[in-house]
Amino acid sequence: MRIFYIGEYWEPPVIAYLCMGILFSTFKIYVKKLHPFKSASLYFSVFIGIKWLVGVLFNTTLLYTGGLLYIALGLLIGLFLMEAYQRLYYLTQDLSKMNRELKKSKQELTDTVHELQGGIFKFKKVDKHFIHTLCDGQFYYQNGFYSEQVVGKSLRTIDASIIPPHLVPQLMKYYLQAWEGKEIIFELPWPNDKTIILIALRPIKRNGQVIEVVGSTVDITERKKVESELRATKELLESFIKHNLDAITISDREGHILQANKAYEKIFGWSSQEIRGKRLPCVPDFLMEESLENIRKILTGESVVTRLETVRQRSDGSLLDVSLTVSPILDVRGNVIALSAICRDISERKQAERERHRLHQQLRDSEMKYRALIEQATDAVYVVELNEDNAPSRFIEVNPVGCRRFGYSREELLSLSFSNIVPQDSQMIVRLLEKIKKGETSFTLQDEYVFPTGKVITTEFSVRVFNLNGKKVFLSISRDITERLKTEELLRKSEKLAVVGQLATVMAHEINNPLTAMKGFMQLLKSTENENNQGYINIISSEIERIESITTEFMAVAKPQVVKMQPNNMSVLMDQVLMLLQPQAMMNNIKFRIDLNPGIPLISCEGNQLKQVFVNILKNAIESMPMGGEILIQINILDNNQVSIRFIDQGCGIPKERIPYLGEPFYSIKEEGIGLGLMICYKIIETHQGKIFIKSEMNKGTTVEVTLPICTLQN
Repeated sequence: MRIFYIGEYWEPPVIAYLCMGILFSTFKIYVKKLHPFKSASLYFSVFIGIKWLVGVLFNTTLLYTGGLLYIALGLLIGLFLMEAYQRLYYLTQDLSKMNRELKKSKQELTDTVHELQGGIFKFKKVDKHFIHTLCDGQFYYQNGFYSEQVVGKSLRTIDASIIPPHLVPQLMKYYLQAWEGKEIIFELPWPNDKTIILIALRPIKRNGQVIEVVGSTVDITERKKVESELRATKELLESFIKHNLDAITISDREGHILQANKAYEKIFGWSSQEIRGKRLPCVPDFLMEESLENIRKILTGESVVTRLETVRQRSDGSLLDVSLTVSPILDVRGNVIALSAICRDISERKQAERERHRLHQQLRDSEMKYRALIEQATDAVYVVELNEDNAPSRFIEVNPVGCRRFGYSREELLSLSFSNIVPQDSQMIVRLLEKIKKGETSFTLQDEYVFPTGKVITTEFSVRVFNLNGKKVFLSISRDITERLKTEELLRKSEKLAVVGQLATVMAHEINNPLTAMKGFMQLLKSTENENNQGYINIISSEIERIESITTEFMAVAKPQVVKMQPNNMSVLMDQVLMLLQPQAMMNNIKFRIDLNPGIPLISCEGNQLKQVFVNILKNAIESMPMGGEILIQINILDNNQVSIRFIDQGCGIPKERIPYLGEPFYSIKEEGIGLGLMICYKIIETHQGKIFIKSEMNKGTTVEVTLPICTLQN
């Protein structure tokens, strides 16, 4: 064709074209980075250079015009071909790069799915079966199975160790709902009952049709556990608020009530519906500003209200003492969103405090009165502290009389040790320490005491042991009874003289009568002989014995006896008395019954004198029971370290109006009595520091109770 004709000299163009192709192929990587016009200019310049070089080599100075046109046309065609090749090259490189990036993204997606802490799966519906096309994620691997065990299988063909058969119907129901286009979220215990997973099924649609379903699984066991704990905590908190005895409210930042418990309704009288939305309804007007200021400080973090004792107002307008605690309620960012208030009803406590204050004031007044009484008392009053060994250590209080007896001032007595003032070998102190160490808390001692001043007086110590401000002390009231004892001695002597006078008056009558009888019968014996002389002699003997008994009782009253106290067993003494009186009791058809409490301690006494008392009491009982019966003897221990001996008979009884006179000299309720027996009994028991009590009812019987102190030397 003419257009491709290159003339007669065809070698130079051909060589130029070939050189251009070689250069373009060699430098195409560089040329493709240039702009097309720049590459064309470069191409044309190179072409001219090659053309010139070819002309020189072939001795042609100038190419003909037609050849140049053809060369230019070829150059233009080469330029377009080069541009097309360059664009094709760019496209190929871009496609290669996109393919690499696609593979990289796919690998990253696969790695991401594989490393998911949860799990992801997909399924499609194939021939009415849901076939899994994907199953990946660390959750599955951690539970011991892999995607190969699931992918390509339906729910029913997956191994039972992965999906237990009892879960298949439930999962199938959810799969069907998802395939119908619904997004399904449900919880399932899997792979065991201890693990709870959350499954979400999301259908993928194309043109309105579901083509596959993507499912994701997350282990929510810990979350469920936390939810359960939070639920339990919430229930516990609600129960705490609901059943708390204190009034609890929750209000907003301005003080408007949002919630109140039952205790609030009970204490203040408003229902929760009545106060909801109201601002500080229980705060009285005179405390409103103070309450609002407290709220402001809480909101700004300046302070909180803790156990503030104040007053609040009930629905009826009455005021109530409360202990108030107000705290802020914070959100997760630490902002105050509400306020909680706890009101405790302390009205009873405040009333008790007021009562205690009143009593304290009364106590202070009483203390001042008692101190004045102590200061003005005529007896010496001491308060002495005891150490750990229950030994007196120091004076902590003493009145002026006590100071005068010891010869010290009050300040000196309180500063000196007890042992430096009071001799520890004093008989009085020894007895006092013995009783304190035995645990006795109240007792009375009587003895002579030599004070540091040298004065010897007979004192009666009334001692009371107690705790004072956490310290063990004893209070002693010491009374000088020297003059009283002298007076009592004179009185006793006067009584004895009076008794002697009474005896002198009575003896003529009481002794003269039997003597007269004796005289008469003796005269009969002398004047005549009578076969009944023996009977007269018996009468004379009986009257003589009566005179002897009366004389003995007179001697017991008139002549003081020396009493020697010794520990004696009460059971043994009573057995001896009953043995002595048993024949007389049997003759009168009387039975003795003794009720002895085991473990009766020893009694410090003069045994013969006590037996004399018991014999006298029992004889009186026997004589009061002419028809026979039973006499009950009870021996028990009393709480005050004493022994009780009770004689209970079934006799005729004693008139109540005569009981107060029993024991008086020459007073008797028996026709032949002289009234000295019971008097002697009373004297003996008083000598033993005991007492006699008599109770009686006519025609029912008499009870005589004798109480005696327990021997203190038995241990």
